Amino acid sequence: MKIVDLNSKYVGQWKGTYRLILSWLPNPDFISESHMEIKAVANGKFLTMTYDWQHDGLDQHGMILIGNNNKQFEVTASWVDSWGMSGKIMNCFGTVDDEGDISVTGSYEVNNSPDWGWRIEIPCPTDNALQIKMYNVSPEGQDFFAGDANYSKV
Repeated sequence: MKIVDLNSKYVGQWKGTYRLILSWLPNPDFISESHMEIKAVANGKFLTMTYDWQHDGLDQHGMILIGNNNKQFEVTASWVDSWGMSGKIMNCFGTVDDEGDISVTGSYEVNNSPDWGWRIEIPCPTDNALQIKMYNVSPEGQDFFAGDANYSKV
């Protein structure tokens, strides 16, 4: 699937909820209102997804830049978020399938540990609904649900 073929499904203003999941806490869910703007850039070859949310009363912001070579099912993405990132850009690699579902994986450094993985899954929007799921992936390959954002087109 080509990113340019998905633009009409993604591009626009979205509003919903962002659920941060800190699985190591007794009450792991932190839910806040969220807004997302998705734009097609560079002649429609890329999508930018900028979003906001809150944690402990502080505004948070993030962005995902997604693109592919428009001939293959391979996708590249760069992700930043104000809450959990140290100022580094996480570069991710993955796929977009025939239905337009996007899945990318990156990694990040952890002190005194091998790098951990991070997976972002973005099922193709349907009926003006968009979901973004995020997972921590341990060095042993175990998934931990870390974020769940659900939006409706405004």
